[in-house]
Order: sequence, then C-alpha cells, then structure tokens
Amino acid sequence: MKKKMKFLLPIVLIIILVMSLFSARSITRIRNYGKLINYVGIVRGATQRVIKLETNDKQDDELIAYVDGIMEELLTGEGQYGLKRTSYADFNNELELLNENWSQIKKEIYDVRQGADKERLLKQSEELFDVANDTVFSIQEYSGQRSTVLVRQMVITGVFCLIVSIFAIGYYVRKYFRLREKTAELADQAGRDELTGAYAIERFYAEGQEIIDKNQEAKLAVVYIDFENFKYINDVFGYEYGDRVLKEYARTLTDSLKENELLSRSMADQFLVLRCYEDKQDLLNMQMKIDRDFMKREVLPDKHVMAIACGICCIEDTIEKLDIRGFVNRANYAQKTIKNAPGSNYAFYNESIREQMFREIHIADRMGSALAAGEFIVYFQPKVSPYTGEIEAAEALVRWKTSEGKMIMPGEFIPVFEKEHLIGRLDQYVFEEVCRFMQDRYREGARVVPVSVNVSKIRFYTADFVKNYAAIKERYQIPDGMLEIEFTETVACESQDYMLEIIKELHDNGFQCSMDDFGTGYSSLGMLKDLEIDVLKLDALFFRGNPDSKKEQLIVKGILGIIKELDIKSVAEGIETKKQLEFLKECGCDLIQGYYYYKPMPGEEFRKLLIGRQDVSLASGNEGGNR
Repeated sequence: MKKKMKFLLPIVLIIILVMSLFSARSITRIRNYGKLINYVGIVRGATQRVIKLETNDKQDDELIAYVDGIMEELLTGEGQYGLKRTSYADFNNELELLNENWSQIKKEIYDVRQGADKERLLKQSEELFDVANDTVFSIQEYSGQRSTVLVRQMVITGVFCLIVSIFAIGYYVRKYFRLREKTAELADQAGRDELTGAYAIERFYAEGQEIIDKNQEAKLAVVYIDFENFKYINDVFGYEYGDRVLKEYARTLTDSLKENELLSRSMADQFLVLRCYEDKQDLLNMQMKIDRDFMKREVLPDKHVMAIACGICCIEDTIEKLDIRGFVNRANYAQKTIKNAPGSNYAFYNESIREQMFREIHIADRMGSALAAGEFIVYFQPKVSPYTGEIEAAEALVRWKTSEGKMIMPGEFIPVFEKEHLIGRLDQYVFEEVCRFMQDRYREGARVVPVSVNVSKIRFYTADFVKNYAAIKERYQIPDGMLEIEFTETVACESQDYMLEIIKELHDNGFQCSMDDFGTGYSSLGMLKDLEIDVLKLDALFFRGNPDSKKEQLIVKGILGIIKELDIKSVAEGIETKKQLEFLKECGCDLIQGYYYYKPMPGEEFRKLLIGRQDVSLASGNEGGNR
C-alpha cells in the first residue's frame, strides 16, 4: 500500500498540478473574458454618449478616438488595455459586426456635421446598441461555459479546488454586477446634460410622460424657464462665466425638486421643470423665490441686464388631450408672451394665450395656400437723394391681403413664419416678384432703380441660398448691381467668418450687400473694418430721440463720416421730419427712406411714380410725414 501510495501520491500530485495549471489557465482566460465584457460594455455606453452629443450639436472627437482605440485592441489583441483575442468564433464574428456598425456610425456623424438629417444617425445608433448587446452576451455565454468546466475540474481535484472554484465564481459574479452597475451609470450619464447634470430633453420627455400617466389625479405643471439677454453674459463676461451661471442655477433648481418632479436643460440657457403643486399661487411663489435667491447669489457687474422669464402650463388648464411635449410647447408659448416684456417675468398658460397660439398656428398653416393664391403683395418704399429729391433706389417689403380682403401686417405674420422656419419660402417669393417687376420694367424700356430685398436669418444660413438667388437673377436677366441683399446686424454678429464668405459669393454673382438695423447691437463698428458691405442702413432708433441732442448728433455725424471714408453708401431709414432731413444732408447721408418722402406702396403705384404718371402725395415740407 505504501508502495502504491509512493507511486500514487506523485501521480496524484502531478494530476493535481496539471489540473491546477489547467485550471489556472482557464481562470486566466475567464478573467480576460471579464475584461472583454467590460470593454465591450464601455464601447456600448461610450458610443451612445457620442451619438447623444452629436444629436445635441456637441462634438467630442476625443471620445470617438477612445472608442477607436478599444475597438482596435478588441480586434487585434494588442494595445494598452491588455485585451487578448479569444478563439471563440461567435464572439469574434460579433466583434467584426460591431466594428462595421461603429464605422457606419462615424460616417453618419460626419454627414450630420455636414448638415445631414440626424434620423439616420439615431437609427444606426439603435442597431449598434443591439450588436453591442449581442457581443456582450456571446462572450458572457462562452465565459459561463468555461466556468462550468472549471467547476467540474475543481470538484474532481478535491475540496481545495472546490473552494478555489467557488471563490472564482463569486469573484466574477461580483464583477458581473459591478459591470451592470457601471453600464447603468453610463446609461444615466448619457441621459443627462453634460454641463449641468440635469436631464437631457428626451429623457425628460420619457420620464415626465411616465409620471403624468401614473398620476392622473395629481396637479402637475410644466415650467419653461429662459434667461433673457444671456448672449450678453457670454459675450461680455465669457463663456466660462456663463457656464458657471447655468450650473449654479441648475443646482438651485435641483435642490428644490421633490418626489415626481424633474429638471431638464432643454437647450442653451433654457430649463424645463415638471412640478407637483396644490395651489397655483404657491407654485408661482416658489419659482419666484428660487429666482430671487439665485440672483442674490450670482452678483453680476451688470446685474440688471439678466432676467428670467418663466412660462407655466398647468395640466388642469389645458382643454386638449396632450402629452408631455404638448404641455412643454404651451409653457414655452406662455414664456414667449412675456419674454423681454418690461415688468413681467411669469405667465400662466390660459385661454387668451391659447387663442393667440391657435391664431399663429392658423397663420402658419395658411402660408402655403396664400403663396399659391398670390395673397402676398410686394410693396416698394423709395430711397431718395436728400440733395436732388430724386428716387435713386427702393426697398421691397411685403403685405398679406387675404382672399377675404383683410390686410395682415408684417408684424403679425413675419414672427410666426420665423418661429416656424417658414420665412425662407416667403423671402424667395418676394425676391422673385421683385425680379419679375424689374424684368417688366426693362422690357418696357422704362427707368429701373436698384431694389433691396430682405433676407431672414434662416434663409441666410441655408446652404443653397446664394446659388438659388443667383439662378433667379439670371433667369430674369437682371443686370449686376441692381439687386441688393439686406441682412441684419444680428446675423453679421453671429458668424463673421461665414458672413465674409457669403458677401464674397454675393458680390461674385453681381449682388450688392446691405447691413440693416445698424445701431441696434453693441459690436457694429468693429465689424465695418472686416465686412465688405456696399450699403449701411442707420436704424430709425437713431432719429426717434431728441432731435436737438448734441450727443445723438455727434454720434450720427461720426458714424456717417466713418462709413463715407470706408466707401460705404449710407441710408437713413424712418425719417419723418424736415429737421431730420436737413441734419442728415448736413452730415452727408446718401439716401433717405421714410414717410417724409414716401410711404411703402404697391408695385403698380411705384411703377407709375417712376414714370411720372401717378399723383403721389409727398410729405416734403410737412412736419410728421404722410402715413
């Protein structure tokens, strides 16, 4: 027996050693599977974060490079993370498919950055998420199979191996749950705003709708919060300071949240809060207190320039059956009714606001049919030389005369079209009508003067804007220099590099360029040295103050002197009195536009005016003008 044991023991020890080595090898592989699971999970979470950022117009190329590095090491088994290739064919096939999906996602991201629709990117992200899940599950399955074999080996080699196997299984189970927790954390981060930690808008919609559905009898309200003049804060104090203001305000709102209440940063300086309440006045008082306390903590050098506008939509005040998005829209509309309105910072959505909102919806819905029916009428307001009294140019304006004969003024429909992103169609319609009018004049052999047309911010940023306008100009055979494109100072301020490119392109296509509303912003003079504009229009606000103010006169004289030195033609708009006219003549202003000479008039009336066949009443010499 001893002899047997003498031989058996070494054999047993060799078997145990071999099994231990084999088990150790298996354990090493299982640990590698855990790392693979971890890093595939990281890829899954990180790619979703990349896509979330891109759909919110935020770019993170460093995160994309991080994912590329992990994918490269998963595929090759070589790199800084210590990941090893497995011989498991299903997992390797899933990795190849995951890499193909990631490559497609990067292509879609590039297309989105070039202006493509984000829907394809979102659809591709869902496919990538599913493939990433399949990849994780495949290696988990294989890891489970190897663990089972390992347990059997450990049972066979005795209690010691059993203890080791239990320890290993426990260890990896804990690691699995830590991975699940990490994945949950990544998913939570992907649903939050990076700057403030508040919910991203889509997560707010999803969880907000769930709260509403589960609390049908509760009093719930959506509060839409928007900072006024926040661009001023960023421009004057810097974006870092602006970000600090937003983070502090988000923290203040977060501290005020109760059960079933949510906070979202919907965009830029706008926040959404879903609130529970018992009394509307208490709801309002709480929001006012939050804002007062916040303003006390954030002491700004120019504190008076920043205010908070809040629109509140209580679900009980809505007539229609709406979802969370509908309540947000109505709270937003209520906020817009008081934004930048003096003395008012809070508004509840009510029947009056509802009627106004549906009035705007009606206006927006009628635009297409009104364009087709020719209800939009182009008016012309002459620009007159103050020295000769001759009409030297004109501006094209638009009026809406419905089929019922009702006249809708621009102040009512233009803001609606801008908000609904419809204004570009109207801009192009007016431009083409002007070209048609000028072509008819040329065919008649009649006098033609340059005409300026307004281009909205939305149309200005359309990629094919210049190409389309140039094609229309060419089709109607309008000579170079006879059409002037007017854009506002606000557009020029937002992206001067883009503006420089567009102005060059417009000049190359025979257009003149004009900056409208000069003097309404605070960075105009700095732009004049860079922008190659042809015409500068002084805003009417320059001339509505005290006509005898030496300061105002000095400013106007200085500006006109500067632009004359820059070889830019000047136009003063909104001129109504002889005193204003004489002062501008003294300053050397090139053209006058306003009721002192002519009010806006339909095309036929303007045509007759140019050929001297229409007795148009002039207000020249009459204080106050002719409206």
